[in-house]
Amino acid sequence: MNVAFLGESTEEKRFLILCLAKIASCHENITVLSKKAYSFDEIGENYEYCGIEFVMIKEGENPLSGISETANYFVDVEEYIEIPDSFKVIVISETTRTKLESCIKLVGEFAWFQPTLNIYIIYLNIMEYCKIGRQYLSCFWEHGLPSFTEIAGTNEIYFEEKNRIVMIESQYSNRLPIRKLSSPIRAVLKNIIRYIFSLDPKEAKAVLKRAERMK
Repeated sequence: MNVAFLGESTEEKRFLILCLAKIASCHENITVLSKKAYSFDEIGENYEYCGIEFVMIKEGENPLSGISETANYFVDVEEYIEIPDSFKVIVISETTRTKLESCIKLVGEFAWFQPTLNIYIIYLNIMEYCKIGRQYLSCFWEHGLPSFTEIAGTNEIYFEEKNRIVMIESQYSNRLPIRKLSSPIRAVLKNIIRYIFSLDPKEAKAVLKRAERMK
């Protein structure tokens, strides 16, 4: 299964994709395509980071031009490209006004070119005790998108200190221990993996458990 992740490629978005790729790799082999480097070491066009295979896309190059029909890809997308109907589309929407409006504008471009677009929205970096939460943001998205765009589901992610520690430590150790993430973020990651691969709850739980056992 191929997935396009729409939205600005921030450090938090890249970490989220890395976590999903790490978990998904326990179900299928995953390659991540991106114009921004995920590794902090010297890299080439193809490199490995935290046990995941990455392909660096050159500026101006279509990231989908070299994909193989026999492989599974996660594509980090910051600008409009033609996404095949076979791809699932996940939108990473951060909560600051500038990033939110930029993300809605980007998804709107896809929606007008692809009226059958079906998206799954992840609200990233929601703050606790802030009135700008999932319910408010969902209304913002529904008003900002064309009426024919279908929202398949939403999830919110709070980046607690525990998860930021894992993110920063992984940058130095080149290792990503999924079991060290907080329970809420692991529950959301399981939901997203379930959506990506169309798994039932029991199957998604088993995939997450395998990922937690990985070193």
